[in-house]
Amino acid sequence: MKNFDEVLQKLIDEQDFLKGIQGRIVDNYDIMIQNQQQNADNHEMVIQNQSTIIRNQEIIVNNQMNIVRNQKQIAQNQVTLDVIQQTQTYLLNLVNKLSGNPESIEDTQNFVANIRKASEESRKGYPLNESSAL
Repeated sequence: MKNFDEVLQKLIDEQDFLKGIQGRIVDNYDIMIQNQQQNADNHEMVIQNQSTIIRNQEIIVNNQMNIVRNQKQIAQNQVTLDVIQQTQTYLLNLVNKLSGNPESIEDTQNFVANIRKASEESRKGYPLNESSAL
């Protein structure tokens, strides 16, 4: 009977050991499920962040297109202003001739260039992107 009791006790010990292992397996499964839920939550956050990044990139592209359009407009404005200055210089030269003070077109161009230089000098040190400096 002693042998039977020993075998029975060993079986009970092994069963307890197996129950302990099964309990740890269940605990590990619970941890894995929690981790999977966390991964799913993180994945959702990554998708939201990617959507935000895509929207921001679209805004950046639109801004860059506006910058290019503005640069083209600035270039066109510079050409227009150059034509206006040349026309005004020519008209000033004609006015001088009509008023009895004939001068060469080069002299008139130098006069206008000096006025322009003086204007630029008077604004030196002021940021040109502030309306008060213009």
